[in-house]
Amino acid sequence: MLRYDRSRYIALGLPALLNALALPLYAHQITTSGSSDEYAVPFYLIIALACGLFGVSAMIKRCRDIGSSAWGILLGFLFAPPLMLLVALVLIFAPSNPAADQLEAPALRPTFDIWFTGFLLLAIPWMPVLLVRAL
Repeated sequence: MLRYDRSRYIALGLPALLNALALPLYAHQITTSGSSDEYAVPFYLIIALACGLFGVSAMIKRCRDIGSSAWGILLGFLFAPPLMLLVALVLIFAPSNPAADQLEAPALRPTFDIWFTGFLLLAIPWMPVLLVRAL
């Protein structure tokens, strides 16, 4: 699928972006509090990077749906990552453009399985964190 409509972006892209933001903050909290599991911080950052790549992919697909260039998203992440948080929120409210991408038809409305996958994307990255914390 080359494009995400608004609801598919909310279901699949935002959970990944939220985890990509929350996991480094959690890792920072661990390092500053002097916790005994500082050894796991690189592991948390790798999970955050994977979530971030999935979120960037969703942002690019959403940009294709609204008729914007994906290069702007990629360059934005290289030169102004904090600004990309604002762009991620703006993509929620931007209307779709049916004629924007002629490579494929507009995406269908997400079904229950897409929303459930979004919930899993929100919860699954924290399972290894809980496992490492328990060790």
